[in-house]
Amino acid sequence: MSNQTTSKELTAEQIWEVQPGERRSVGVIHIVITALLIGIGFVVGAFGSISFPLGFGVNFFWTGIAVQQVGSIWFGAWGVLAGTIFPFFSNAIAGTPFYVSAAYIPANFVQAFLPAWVFRRFKLDPRLKTGRDYGILLLAMVLSSAFGALWSPLVVLKGFGLLTTDSLPLFIWGWFGGNVVAGLVFNFVLLKALSAVVIRTPAFVKRWWS
Repeated sequence: MSNQTTSKELTAEQIWEVQPGERRSVGVIHIVITALLIGIGFVVGAFGSISFPLGFGVNFFWTGIAVQQVGSIWFGAWGVLAGTIFPFFSNAIAGTPFYVSAAYIPANFVQAFLPAWVFRRFKLDPRLKTGRDYGILLLAMVLSSAFGALWSPLVVLKGFGLLTTDSLPLFIWGWFGGNVVAGLVFNFVLLKALSAVVIRTPAFVKRWWS
């Protein structure tokens, strides 16, 4: 693909396809991006969550979801890896026991993986050009957050005897709402504002690793 090709000339399908003559490979830049996402995720996950912390790493407004989901859309498996790892550190600051953070892995993985998968599977445009792009992204955000909201309170916290049955609805809705609302605030803005630049960089991942 010619270096003269601009993001405006790319269709959604072309964004995800390796063009003739284009070389895509894993590089140091992807390791750097992963480390950077982990660092950003730690900061915003630990200190950017707004008000009413419920405990055990659950908040009513968790900004870390934007790092998980936008990072995974742009950077594929590297973003998914970072989105699965950084909650260990942000939860530790909040006082969440290590074994609870470890048990959260499936929730954090799904929350990061599903948006990345739907963009690649359905050839969505990270620049959010159509209603289809917005609609499928929103559905992925809702479904991934619903999984996390059910897995973490029901399977993890209740399973470890850390929650009573009466407190489950608060934690389920807190997890779900905290992720979806923060995602609505940040995911759309970041993708719309920055994707046109990101997709032209060597760090952008078209497949899963490169």
